[in-house]
Amino acid sequence: MYESKSKPLTSRKTFGKRMLLHVLTAFLLVVITLVIGITGHVYFDNMKPGTALIASITLTSGLGLSVLPETTSGQLFASLYMIFSGYVYIVTSSIILAPILHRILHKFHLDE
Repeated sequence: MYESKSKPLTSRKTFGKRMLLHVLTAFLLVVITLVIGITGHVYFDNMKPGTALIASITLTSGLGLSVLPETTSGQLFASLYMIFSGYVYIVTSSIILAPILHRILHKFHLDE
């Protein structure tokens, strides 16, 4: 997917397409994570879908609990979902930063 250090630096247009692909991939991952969260909150804690959406968004964004789960299964799901959301945050950040860092490092190697 990326050019090797022996190849020339790609054009800005190609880099823009690559960035768009990475941002869309990260966005899709966040949407899938939210669907998992909404489904889990509705199933395990009997939340309404709107409330489950708000609870999932605040957990995924790292803000913490906005709605306290009432059942034990809901509390367990919320705890596991918080841990999962933390890893999703790391992965999405890495997906978006990877092409930028690759371009910077590739440019440094071209100077040699």
